[in-house]
Amino acid sequence: MASPSRRAAAIVPEEEAQFQLLQWRYGIVGRSEALRKAMRLLLQVAPTELTVLITGETGTGKELFARAIHGLSPRRRFALVSLNCAALPETLLESELFGHVRGAFTGATSDRQGFFEIANHGTLFLDEVGDMPLSTQAKVLRVLETGEFSPLGSSEIRQVDVRLIAATNRDLEEAVRRGTFRQDLYYRLNTVRLHLPPLRERPEDIPLLVEYFAARTCQKLGIEFEGIADEALALLQQWPWPGNIRELRNVVETLVTLEGGAFITPEMVRRYLQPTASPEHAQGYEPVPTERAIILSHKPAGGETLASFDTALLYRVLLDMRSELSELRRTLQALLPAVRELHEVVDSLRRGAEQQGDAVVQLRDEADFRLDDIERRLIIAALKRFGGNRRLAARALGISERTLYRKLAQYGLGDMF
Repeated sequence: MASPSRRAAAIVPEEEAQFQLLQWRYGIVGRSEALRKAMRLLLQVAPTELTVLITGETGTGKELFARAIHGLSPRRRFALVSLNCAALPETLLESELFGHVRGAFTGATSDRQGFFEIANHGTLFLDEVGDMPLSTQAKVLRVLETGEFSPLGSSEIRQVDVRLIAATNRDLEEAVRRGTFRQDLYYRLNTVRLHLPPLRERPEDIPLLVEYFAARTCQKLGIEFEGIADEALALLQQWPWPGNIRELRNVVETLVTLEGGAFITPEMVRRYLQPTASPEHAQGYEPVPTERAIILSHKPAGGETLASFDTALLYRVLLDMRSELSELRRTLQALLPAVRELHEVVDSLRRGAEQQGDAVVQLRDEADFRLDDIERRLIIAALKRFGGNRRLAARALGISERTLYRKLAQYGLGDMF
């Protein structure tokens, strides 16, 4: 019988391999004990059917954990559907969740499936669930308890089998006390609670995150990353990061892109960090004066100051647009072979029709000409080109993100991306 120490030694490499899988496949990066605790619980709960409530501040990576839970579950062969409850008004939220029938409300010109139905046999991720209206909460609770729901405007009872993962940055226990969140739904969602620590509580993860985001950005741009100074890393580790990992990612992507992958110095870090946190946290981070800063500090007529605008946000928006345009250009280039294949198919059909008149064209391989097969291949190519980013893939394909979700469920591609 193996000793406890030997058994522990055998377990550690396996756990490390699982953590590396989470980083490689789902982008969950870090080695701090607080994050590892959350990752261990993720690995424990993923193969089960338990409902999971992911809590944490905005930008801590709740959706990444939801994707990992689905991807490591038996439901990974079916769709993972995500919905932000805070982004939609009450009526539209119910329509998105449960679907509607024609005539249910003004503008409902046809029947439409809801996300519960689209996610059947798969996973539904409800982000910002604390912002869900009370009336919608009651209907969601019914689905969780019975698996039944009715589309808006219909009395038909439909049945679904969906695993629910919810996330919130709110204190749901306080919301229950205030009466803004149903206690029974809270208990149902809180079967397993997975809390993600804020970035300021795990500064030891920042070097790994910087390296990860810098490498991804350089790969997209086709440039080399020359590294970062220890003093620059120390500055990043001292920053409070109110926007957590999302804020760090934006800073690293902006810095690496605008500096062309050059070696990151402390002066660069000071220039790109914006003092949005409290003054005591922002000490020592005064941006180095630049030509842009001088121009923005000029006061035009009327006494208004252009510096009052969030220039960092504007630069990041422009940078994101530039990156997305570059990605779209690369995707179109990647899709060109498929487009050429379609042209060849059309030419073959035209030549066959001309040669045989009204006779039926005999295809060499009928599967090659099926529109649904061609559509499936185009969707796979677009998702591979964008590294699984469904928003960019949908934009490149000229369809809405919701339509892409339906197509993924239709072709059984949810577990691949």
